[in-house]
Amino acid sequence: MIKLTEFSMKNVAAIFILMLLLVVGGTYSTTTLKVESFPDITFPVVIVSTTYVAPPKDVLDEVTKPLEKAVAGLDGLKTLSSSSQDNYSQIILELEQDKKPEDVKKDVESLISNVKLPQGSEKPKVLTAGFASEPVYYLAVYGDEGMNQAELDNAYKDTILPGFNGLKGVDHVDSVGNQDAVLTIKLDAPAINNYGLTPADVSGSIKAALVSSPAGTVDFNGNQQMVRVKGEMDTIYNLDNLKITTKTGDTLLLKQIAKVEAISESKFIARLDDKPAIGVLLYKTKAANAVEFADSADKLMTDWAQTLPGVKFHKIYNSANDIKDSIHGMVQEGGLGAILASVMILLFLRNIRMTLIVLVSIPLSILVTLLVMGPLGISLNIMTLGGMAIAVGRVVDDSIVVIENIYSQLQVAQQRNESVIRLATKQVSSAITSSTITTVGVFGPIGFVSGVVGEVFRPFAITLVVALLSSLIVALTVIPMLAKLMVLKSNKLTNHDEHHVGPMGEKYKKAIIWSLNNRIKTLLIAGVALILSIVITVPNLAVAFMPNSEAVKQGAIEIKMPRETSIEMMNEKSKELERELKQHKDKLGNPAFKYIESLVGYNQSSDRYAYRAMMFFELTADTDATEAVKIYKEDMLKLMPPGSDVNVQLFTGGPPTSTGSDFAYSLKGDDQLYLQQAAKMVEEKLKEFPEINDIKDSLSDSKTEVEITVDQNKARLYGLSSAQILQSVSSWIAEEKLGDLKFNNVTYATKVMLNPMYKNSVDKLGTFLVKTPTGQTIQLNEVAHISQIDAPNSISREDEEQIVSVSAKIDSTDKGGVSQKITAELAKLELPSGVSREVKGVSDDINRSFMQMFVAIFASIFIVYIVMVIAFGNARAPLAILFSLPLAAIGGLLGLLITGESINVTSLIGFLMLIGIVVTNAIVLVDRVQQLREHGHSIRDALIEAGITRLRPIIMTAGATIIALLPLGLGLSKGTIISKGLAVVVIGGLTTSTLLTLVIVPIMYEILFKKRDRRWFKRKGKSSTIQTEQAPSALQ
Repeated sequence: MIKLTEFSMKNVAAIFILMLLLVVGGTYSTTTLKVESFPDITFPVVIVSTTYVAPPKDVLDEVTKPLEKAVAGLDGLKTLSSSSQDNYSQIILELEQDKKPEDVKKDVESLISNVKLPQGSEKPKVLTAGFASEPVYYLAVYGDEGMNQAELDNAYKDTILPGFNGLKGVDHVDSVGNQDAVLTIKLDAPAINNYGLTPADVSGSIKAALVSSPAGTVDFNGNQQMVRVKGEMDTIYNLDNLKITTKTGDTLLLKQIAKVEAISESKFIARLDDKPAIGVLLYKTKAANAVEFADSADKLMTDWAQTLPGVKFHKIYNSANDIKDSIHGMVQEGGLGAILASVMILLFLRNIRMTLIVLVSIPLSILVTLLVMGPLGISLNIMTLGGMAIAVGRVVDDSIVVIENIYSQLQVAQQRNESVIRLATKQVSSAITSSTITTVGVFGPIGFVSGVVGEVFRPFAITLVVALLSSLIVALTVIPMLAKLMVLKSNKLTNHDEHHVGPMGEKYKKAIIWSLNNRIKTLLIAGVALILSIVITVPNLAVAFMPNSEAVKQGAIEIKMPRETSIEMMNEKSKELERELKQHKDKLGNPAFKYIESLVGYNQSSDRYAYRAMMFFELTADTDATEAVKIYKEDMLKLMPPGSDVNVQLFTGGPPTSTGSDFAYSLKGDDQLYLQQAAKMVEEKLKEFPEINDIKDSLSDSKTEVEITVDQNKARLYGLSSAQILQSVSSWIAEEKLGDLKFNNVTYATKVMLNPMYKNSVDKLGTFLVKTPTGQTIQLNEVAHISQIDAPNSISREDEEQIVSVSAKIDSTDKGGVSQKITAELAKLELPSGVSREVKGVSDDINRSFMQMFVAIFASIFIVYIVMVIAFGNARAPLAILFSLPLAAIGGLLGLLITGESINVTSLIGFLMLIGIVVTNAIVLVDRVQQLREHGHSIRDALIEAGITRLRPIIMTAGATIIALLPLGLGLSKGTIISKGLAVVVIGGLTTSTLLTLVIVPIMYEILFKKRDRRWFKRKGKSSTIQTEQAPSALQ
């Protein structure tokens, strides 16, 4: 490493050119890096979704099970889970960490291509999932100034939707609440029965009349021309008067047996503060820049505000705002940290030039990091920005040690020349190299942490590692070179009495001598402090998966009414609930809600659920959101009929849990009755815990189905089979879509259907006519029994076994602790035979992630120890250094308790970082001890002298890191949710470890080495250093 220093001091111009190139390259890189909220991560899952119009039981038997069987033997499959519900099958394949979802997706597509699915089912879609698959922009388009829904729909269909679809980088656009032009041909059951027709006959006649198709080519005098046959049916009037021939040869008009209606139809009803609205979700491609994409969308909306009077845009969620907040927050707090660190350094060095030299390491290290991120495929996001903000406090450490030693050596040197700077740098090069490599080494195990946690924090670790390695190179090259130019000839340098240690040094000298003379007492004091910190803090610390944002004011309300509720009834009830919510006030007496957007019939899927609705809202800054949601839920339930449910939740930061529930208890088994009994037992037990609310199970959300049971004996008398009866019933009930057809210059989604009034009861279904093979017609109730039965809303399976999930919300910040308490009680339940259990939700996330993080922490300690053994050439000096690690836990835990932060994944990352940072100070101290012992000092003298001479750089590096991280620890800016808990742990841990390292490490070193011969520890290649070093002062 010393060769780097020599090169930089001999080639000043070359170093300046390199610095300039780094500045230009790093600055340019900031303009080209992709910007997004979270790292571009594809989760280790593959999703297979299939649409099939059938109830859950049939979807399971005819679609889900065959597809499950096809993929069950897939290599690398960890868990196979599925959900079968009305008209929809979804299979989720969770993969082993070493499998690439995109590769597995191709294998799955190949495996299911040969599965024979029932007629009418759509081709299965195979998808992967990740942060990039989430919408980056959510907004509401609404009408103002008296605009009605039809006018809003026309503006959206003709201008807004095509505009969004034309955005650069758009993947797709989802719309909720927009209405489409629909032409319905509603058949009159008595009329078609009277003429001896069936729904299929009528549909066939309409399709035959609407034919428009090529018929071939003709030759007109050598000129070949295409021939197209087209039915003249371009107006609704012509369609209404379409002639249909009966089986007897009679002719009638379509309007005699059907009602043709042109209507506007929407799956969902959307409103924003009582105004008609359309919810719009914008999705970008993986390669698109989120900020640029959102800015392009904003520009479109600004233009439309001028060209579309009456159309307004309300921006509900824009990921670009989160990104900008994160960038601003990280830059602001990182910059403030750098300023505070510079003040700290200036107070110690009392030399502006040397302080400026040290500060050069911050921008250079960050710019090098930005330059490297592009080739590594790493984007600017909340994690990488957090890594750079954290790095600000650490990248100055190596430079501080180098410049402080240069400063000290120049003060005591007889002749001030370049050799003094080279010597000073050489004296600490081994220490700062070892300490930086150990800090870098602690992040290696993060690469082996699986799941979302590992993927999310890997860019954070890479960013921090690059910054630290850059700071080491800067400290060994740029700092000595600048010292040569700015300090060497400075007339402000005064000769310093090397025997004078100053007031702080004198106090430390007394403390270290007393501690070495009272080793047992000192170790006991430190041990008691560690034990007390654990006893006091751990029971009082909340445990969570990821930190939550305290400032969050946005949320969603899920509303469920009894299943018989119509969309019209749900719409009226949602309006009543909106009026009730708007009565609430904040602390200042102003309306508590900034906006309320209602989506009636919407349940986060493409299918309409008439008895459900969702409301999205934002509260004012003066509203206590956590307390408010409890009150709102109680008030809303008072207005709801029996059997209704309301769930109010706030949006929180960080990746979601695997189930979306705080607590989820899974029950597996083959017997449906036993599963129901087990679910009931679990629910009753959960009700005993006051922290638990919103208890639900996947079986209780049942629905009513109509079941037609064919009487085989009666059917056989008429020569009918069950399949023939099924076909006949289906022709009466099913809607036949004729596609998009143009009438009166308007394109309509056209469909033929039986008028709903003839199929709205069991009795009316029984009157459907069924044709026998002999041409006779009979009523359906003559050969079948029709009844209504209770059926599950969805059927869930895991690894081809049925599974029932009991979920609940935990009203506590200590979700992990409450979950463990509940799990322990549920384990005592004696469930029915054949029913197994498994904990999921936040508890499962915590257990898996924490276990992996603890493994990573212990692996990091081992890596640090190995690196130090290699650096020191013996095993005992590194062992003494490791005793500084428990001392860091004292401050880390106390920091979490004082600030009210929970133990979560980010705070564990903080403890992981502490391993690398804490040993840095101990390495600097012990490295000097080794040098002095090789120079002939006794163990005791070497420890005292090293402690005094390294006191200032240790306090400076630790203080600079602590001060630099202070703004992040306070979490005053937006977008610092990930880094706050991490910074708190590092600040607290570094504070206690720094103070105690200067005492405990010397004690452990003396204990480990006191019986060893000094010469045994001499290292090779040190003679040149010994000859040029200054003699240490005499010690008493």
